[in-house]
Amino acid sequence: MDHLSRRRLLGFGGASLGAVAGCLDETSGTGSENGSDDPAGDGNGADDSNSSLDGVDPPCPDYGDGVDRVVCYDGVDPDTEPTFLEPSERTVEEGSTIEFTLANGADERLATNFYNWRVDKYVDGEWHRIAPLGYNQPLMHLEPGEHHTWAVTPDNDGITDGERVASTGDTNEITLEGVGPGTYAFRARGWFEGARDEGILAFATTFELEAEELTLTPTDAIAETERERGDDGTETLVARSTRGDPDDEHRRPGAFELEVVDEPDWDGKPRRMITEQLLRFGQLWDAIALANERDASAVRIEERDGTRPIFGRDSDGLYEYRSRCYRVRTRELEE
Repeated sequence: MDHLSRRRLLGFGGASLGAVAGCLDETSGTGSENGSDDPAGDGNGADDSNSSLDGVDPPCPDYGDGVDRVVCYDGVDPDTEPTFLEPSERTVEEGSTIEFTLANGADERLATNFYNWRVDKYVDGEWHRIAPLGYNQPLMHLEPGEHHTWAVTPDNDGITDGERVASTGDTNEITLEGVGPGTYAFRARGWFEGARDEGILAFATTFELEAEELTLTPTDAIAETERERGDDGTETLVARSTRGDPDDEHRRPGAFELEVVDEPDWDGKPRRMITEQLLRFGQLWDAIALANERDASAVRIEERDGTRPIFGRDSDGLYEYRSRCYRVRTRELEE
């Protein structure tokens, strides 16, 4: 396919990435992602399939402080913006492949990193970063007249087996795991070497994914559960996880403790999560799924973990999912 032959328009688009101010009143239903009166949702992930508001296609994300200008596929004549990212299709089904080609039609060499692709999802007026969780950081180049193509295949097989969900691939072939239906954006990034002072460019395009809804159920890593009553009479659902090799001396036993919070008292903003993000955080996914499935106000997942501090320094805090609040605390357990 000749990606420079199409005289599509390019544009510069941005969308708000602002955080939600706080968790909503459970009885109101206002602002919930699925528009229902059930703040916990129905567990099937349908709240995250909303692609646009009022039938209007969203612009590309603005990508925050790391980008000075966004070159969005739908917009300006390529005669005035000759370097852009073009999709092979605008809609892809799960299991099929969509290609994104970055074509350098400019007279200057583009400095970039083909590992540094990015996928975001649009839900209720906001873009949410989905993948990747990390990437290699070599400096690469795209010469004038050259192009580079990423072939992306959405694939949800085995996403609840308890293993880490992390979209994988090198600089060409990408398996995009754990994604439900809706509107997404694919992005490349770089700058022209002769115009570095003009800033970093994001080359982006939106596309639609047709897939089965993601279902919020505990993963296969949850081996057993039991109810534990504390001295104060409160009850905790204790779940033991098979994640973490017990023979690995670098993995320590830890407790991932989640509490459902009806009236949060917090000196900051909760982290709003959509289903695709939650799925990439196995302990939080399992804890919320168990809380909803077992009608538990407190869940403790016990498993072995090799990070320091246990489960990572960013795990503790307040989260919002489907307009419901959850507080997470983590701690190490004795052997």
